Amino acid sequence: MSRKPKNVDEPFSPEQLERLEYKGDKDVQLQRQKEGLFQRYTAKRDARDIASQVRWKRRAGVTLVVLVLVLLLIWIMTWLLTTIGDLVITVDSGAAKKGISISENANGSGSTFKLSANMVNEVTNITYDWLPATLDLEADGSHNGRNYLAYTFYLTNNGKETLTYQSQLQSVKAAKDADEACRVMIYKNADPEVFAKENRGLTSADGSPEPYEKIYKKEIPENYTPPTPEEIEAAAQQPQSKELVNHTDEEIVIQPFVDSKTVFNTSYEGLEPGQTDKYTIVMWIEGEDPECLDVIRDGYVKLMWFFNIADEEL
Repeated sequence: MSRKPKNVDEPFSPEQLERLEYKGDKDVQLQRQKEGLFQRYTAKRDARDIASQVRWKRRAGVTLVVLVLVLLLIWIMTWLLTTIGDLVITVDSGAAKKGISISENANGSGSTFKLSANMVNEVTNITYDWLPATLDLEADGSHNGRNYLAYTFYLTNNGKETLTYQSQLQSVKAAKDADEACRVMIYKNADPEVFAKENRGLTSADGSPEPYEKIYKKEIPENYTPPTPEEIEAAAQQPQSKELVNHTDEEIVIQPFVDSKTVFNTSYEGLEPGQTDKYTIVMWIEGEDPECLDVIRDGYVKLMWFFNIADEEL
């Protein structure tokens, strides 16, 4: 058996040196084995992390694409609901079977059962007195002004019997309560009527709703000549004319909406075979209305006009 040297100056024996080298080699090997295991574990863990990150990025990408598509679909649906037209006119199937049709042309060409008016962009409030006196005479179809919608069409009885039909105009969508200050004027065979919502929360001294502004029928200029489509389009691009139009002494009594969504609901009797009723609708935001406030800015109103045979459901 070997023995340890008594002091540092005593040299190692060959057997002691061999054992030290072996022990050193063994420690190094153990250390290397540990490092190898650690490296393999670390490499394996890194691979898993990388795979997990790849899967997460892939899922995140797919989720982002789906979210964008959903938002796009919602935007398209909103656009369709709010900007295709401010006015849609329809004849229900029962009236169509009886021979009722509508057309943008006085001669009945292009008869159909559904019409849509062109919308008006960037509308600001105006007042009745600024509207042309000749809106019922200008043109067929859409002939909008700078800040108002105007649309003319014809309803014809193409059937073989005299009919009583029902006319109902509804406010189906309104943003920022824009319909609270809206005015709707209907010309039926050149005779105008104006409708408005009752002023909510505004009452007179006797507790009745705040009265509407007084308006009067307007004078048609002598030797009036309808403008061309190009002139109508050009006028709609110009600043709103504030020139007052001459009016008669005949007052137009503004009628309240039937309810919060129904502008009017009226029946007309005696539409004979081959007879046509001419309609023009004008819609604007009335600046004289107490509800014409800044809160309705950037709002809109969408109307739907239904025609059906009286006593039949819409």
